[in-house]
Amino acid sequence: MPGVPLRFVLLLLLLLLLGGPAQPFPQDLAARSTVGLAATAPYPRFGGLRGDNGTARLGLDFQRMLRLNGTLLVAARDHIYAFDLGQDKGTLYPERHLTWETQDRENCAMRGRRQDECHNYIRVLVPRDAETLLACGTNAFSPLCRTYQVSSLAQQGDEVSGQARCPFDAKQSTVALFVDGSLYSATVADFQASDAVIYRSLSPGQAPLRTLKYSSRWLQEPHFVQVLPYGPYVYFFFREVAVELSALGKVLVARVARVCRNDRGGSPRVLERRWTSFLKVRLQCSVPGDTEFYFDVLEAVTPPQTLHGRPAVLALFGTQPNSIPGSAVCAFYLADVERSFQGPFAEPRGATWTPVPEERVPQPRPGCCAGMGPAAGVVTSGDFPDETLVFAKEHPLLHGAVSPAGGRPLFTRTGARLTQLAVDTGAGPRGNHTVLFLGAEDGRVLKVLAAAQHPEAPRPPGGTSAPPSGDTRELGDSGDSRAKTLLLEEISLYDPGRPRGPGVPSRVLGLELHLPGRELIVAFAGCLLRLPLSRCARHGSCRGSCLAARDPYCVWLPSRGCVPFSEDLPSGFQQDVEGSLGISGTCPGAAGDSDKDGDLAHGVRQPGPGAEAAVPVPVLVGCVLGAFALGALATGLVATCCQRPAVPKAPPEPPCAPRTPAQPPVPRLYPALPPQGSAGAPRDCPQPEPPAPPPARAQRDREPRRGPSAAPRPAEPPGPGPPMKGAREEMLQRLHGGGSGWPGTPSGTGSFANRVLPRAGGPAPPLGPHDRAPVRLDVPPDSPPAPRRPLAQSHSLGGTPVSPPGPPRALTRMYSLGTPGAPPWGPRPGALERSLSMKPPVLPKPLLLPAAPGRP
Repeated sequence: MPGVPLRFVLLLLLLLLLGGPAQPFPQDLAARSTVGLAATAPYPRFGGLRGDNGTARLGLDFQRMLRLNGTLLVAARDHIYAFDLGQDKGTLYPERHLTWETQDRENCAMRGRRQDECHNYIRVLVPRDAETLLACGTNAFSPLCRTYQVSSLAQQGDEVSGQARCPFDAKQSTVALFVDGSLYSATVADFQASDAVIYRSLSPGQAPLRTLKYSSRWLQEPHFVQVLPYGPYVYFFFREVAVELSALGKVLVARVARVCRNDRGGSPRVLERRWTSFLKVRLQCSVPGDTEFYFDVLEAVTPPQTLHGRPAVLALFGTQPNSIPGSAVCAFYLADVERSFQGPFAEPRGATWTPVPEERVPQPRPGCCAGMGPAAGVVTSGDFPDETLVFAKEHPLLHGAVSPAGGRPLFTRTGARLTQLAVDTGAGPRGNHTVLFLGAEDGRVLKVLAAAQHPEAPRPPGGTSAPPSGDTRELGDSGDSRAKTLLLEEISLYDPGRPRGPGVPSRVLGLELHLPGRELIVAFAGCLLRLPLSRCARHGSCRGSCLAARDPYCVWLPSRGCVPFSEDLPSGFQQDVEGSLGISGTCPGAAGDSDKDGDLAHGVRQPGPGAEAAVPVPVLVGCVLGAFALGALATGLVATCCQRPAVPKAPPEPPCAPRTPAQPPVPRLYPALPPQGSAGAPRDCPQPEPPAPPPARAQRDREPRRGPSAAPRPAEPPGPGPPMKGAREEMLQRLHGGGSGWPGTPSGTGSFANRVLPRAGGPAPPLGPHDRAPVRLDVPPDSPPAPRRPLAQSHSLGGTPVSPPGPPRALTRMYSLGTPGAPPWGPRPGALERSLSMKPPVLPKPLLLPAAPGRP
């Protein structure tokens, strides 16, 4: 191989060392404090009504919860529970409840459903106004809706159909919201769950509107997550199978779609009673780098929050179902979401989707609201030109995606799937901290402190923020008040022994914040749990541990120790959420009872030994590549220097030369042919008469084969390998015995591995009429016939045995016709004599099985 210059290798190493380091994938944060089941066991739980046999047998089957002022409404199977959040924090039991059971169990069973599926799972629970709410249930696969009073849970009005408002199956997704007196819902509208729909109904004086039916461009197997109003639009957040990525298989992506509040449908010609303003765009939550890593599966979306002074939503994403588990939280400014709907439209071009040129987009622009912006001159949506409506029907997808705030996730977690999200953007005494509460599949809740300011957001002048009134905390001169994202607590809540009913999953199904009570309601399939936002008492009277916890809900008060923050606390408390004091918590016995990791000191993870001596990644990569290049160069040089010249072929030796004991017999497939005449060569075996010249193929087969380490050997014609031990010699004894005039092969000569003494001479045993030699099946059908050889033993008509002239011959293939001494294939002179072929008897075992190479 050509040599690689050393200067090229050094230049490569220099480029790797001087090049900018690639952005690494964010590592999982270590929990500063862990809370086990022993610490959360005393928290109040609710698993069903006392004395309810159905709940005890089937479990609670939580579906949805809604917080209205100080009341928490929980929808489950056949029941709606109302909890007073102002009651004693040590209890969790409904103040009132209603029972709504189905009356259609028989028809449900006739549809092939199980008995536990034929219940009324209440999937929709939304407030209609300040005094009433709408509840819709599956009603044994016949959806139905009712209106109830919030205060007394008494039914008002008549029942209405739940089709397109509530799914048929409890496992199917649905979202609903009342806006301007109309119900906006998103679910499936048929029993087979094939007709996904975004539906507006219950509008006074207006006809219902829906998405296009059975259109994969509009909706493709969606799973709806959230619906919320913003400005003149209503936004729907969901995940679906990407139609633009169909070449990659069934890929899930996150979407946000919007419709106009004043949409009245299209004209009688196009999109009648269909949305004219429906558009959708992709939500992108990814880790930047040379190759971006995407979190595409949307799991949860919060209501609009104020993040860094701007309205935004926070969304929880996961990886594809068949990939490595992982989750991320991304924030999206609603202004960026609204701006993304002004981008180019997308359309298919072959196997890919490309943006539509702006000159092809009709005016007014499809998707805009009538009477606003570009469509200010249009009175209603039915007055749009047909060209605009047709384009809107065929192009509901926009090209591009909505990027997250700051261009990267706020928090990532690998190896686990997070399912629910609740956020408090006004945590702390000054309300300037953001705390995320994340529910996981394994029953844990993660408490995360997000960055105080986004990395790309401008910092306030001075680098530090002034303490609030009454806050006398010590400010360190750190020059940077922006706290990094921290995993404050990892709380284990799910106890498989507590919920009633077999097979209750540990997946967190709901999180609801109640900030006035400083508590979090966690919902599982079988129970509810009331969780306080902080566990300040764990730090006791240790000031260092309390401040090092960096919990915005805990403050240090010298007179009372570490206590939860409240507005009625006296002045003089201290808090160090930014970590500017550099306190690591060194008080003995504080918060050490429930920490499981050995390197946690009072809830604060200390850097392990040798953490500062880590090798940078570019240096490590450069060393590996340099070692590889040097190794390849050295290998090429050694291979070039040690190359040997070609050894010329030696002349072939006679085939009858005796083998040395170190050379094993060569297995053959065809019988050995006698060698050609070679005068002047020393021979140890008798010379038979020269046969006819062999064909070219046999001549090529006799060329010597030379191994890398063996000496040149004479060429031998192909033939079968040595048979099993003693089998071939026994055949020779039968062929040569009885004074046939054909002497046997002497012992110690020839090409056979085993030799036996010939039997005593005498007449050969008579052959029966059925005695036959074994048929040779290893001769190719297209090979030329071998030269005819004299018979092993022949008799004239008078019975006198005739011996073949010349020295004894090796074992060859015999033919039944021919005369000894005559030419092999020529015509026989004289009168035709009848000859008798003396064939050996059939042996009891196969004789022509070649031995394995190398065996004696």
